[in-house]
Amino acid sequence: MRLLLVATALLALAGCSIFSKKDGTEPMDLVDFTPTVSLQKVWQTKIGKGQGAGDTRLTPVIEGELIYVVDHRGRLQALDHRTGKQRWRRNLKEPLAGGIGLGQNKLLLGNDSGEVIALSANDGQELWRRALSGEVLSQPAIGGGVVAVTTMDGRLTVLDADTGAQLWSYDSPQPRLTLRGRSAPVVAGAAVYAAFANGRFLAFDAENGLILWEQRVAMPKGRSDLEKMVDILATPILRDGIFYLNSYQGHLMALSRGSGRPLWAEESSSHQEIWLQDDVIYLSDSDGRVLAYSAGSGSERWRNEQLLRRGLSGPAQLGDYVMAVDGKGYMHVLDAASGDMAARLRVDRSGARAPLLVHDELLYVYANSGKLVAYRIKAR
Repeated sequence: MRLLLVATALLALAGCSIFSKKDGTEPMDLVDFTPTVSLQKVWQTKIGKGQGAGDTRLTPVIEGELIYVVDHRGRLQALDHRTGKQRWRRNLKEPLAGGIGLGQNKLLLGNDSGEVIALSANDGQELWRRALSGEVLSQPAIGGGVVAVTTMDGRLTVLDADTGAQLWSYDSPQPRLTLRGRSAPVVAGAAVYAAFANGRFLAFDAENGLILWEQRVAMPKGRSDLEKMVDILATPILRDGIFYLNSYQGHLMALSRGSGRPLWAEESSSHQEIWLQDDVIYLSDSDGRVLAYSAGSGSERWRNEQLLRRGLSGPAQLGDYVMAVDGKGYMHVLDAASGDMAARLRVDRSGARAPLLVHDELLYVYANSGKLVAYRIKAR
């Protein structure tokens, strides 16, 4: 019964993929406008079968000169991030659900069987694997000699980064109805930080799992299980001693890293990643609005409501522009200062569940079909 409820909730969030009638629930029609900027395709390649037909968000990662990408069937590639030229590849020949985590010269993946796998970032050779209590759908986190992984059953597990041996775990109470997916943990200093489907965000001692502090980001409301959903799916962002995080049917919030004390909070609902650039937070909410907030105060700077119910990805900023991809594969480019539409292009009809990446003045889009494209801003 629980799996059916999860699937039903995801269909309700899918927006543009299931509604076609003009009854107020259909995706908003795209309107014409005069472009003020254009994007130039730098390179493009194909990564196996991409995300597949499920709900995976296998996310590419970049370090140094390489971008690492994997498809849901386990085909892993390391590419030159400037040219797309392949440096090495490895076929794990097993279905994957979560990843990629990167750190300490290791790549971390989660398979459909509930195992976390550590590979060498140099050549993809397996270093170790560890069976966990549930499916891994997010990116494992690594730092300070530990690997932190959250699983669909609400458990946070912390492993030794060199051997994969379990150090400790924490079980979070699970609501009856949750979104399919989990927020990636954060490892910083001597602490592990993790968000859970019950709307809580906790800090743990990385060595022994002692809870350092706990904060509620969202409080369940309403009568039905659907109304009470308060999942935190976006990975918390840590900068200058402050965490920024967002929840579904809850809040966009800034918290003190040391104490968990809220610095500000604004009502918000999103199941996509948020983006922090300079002193501005950008997000795509669950209705398809793109919004910009002050990172210092939480005050709203602008909103764009031209893309309602189009199943937007989380946003990313490149230069003076903010981008998001909708469920039909259109990338919408907005002016970062005003939120006005600046450009539009179609990346791929399959859409893009994986978060957009920006590195060295390039934007990377990993489409659900497996197409990986790098773009740069082109002056008109």
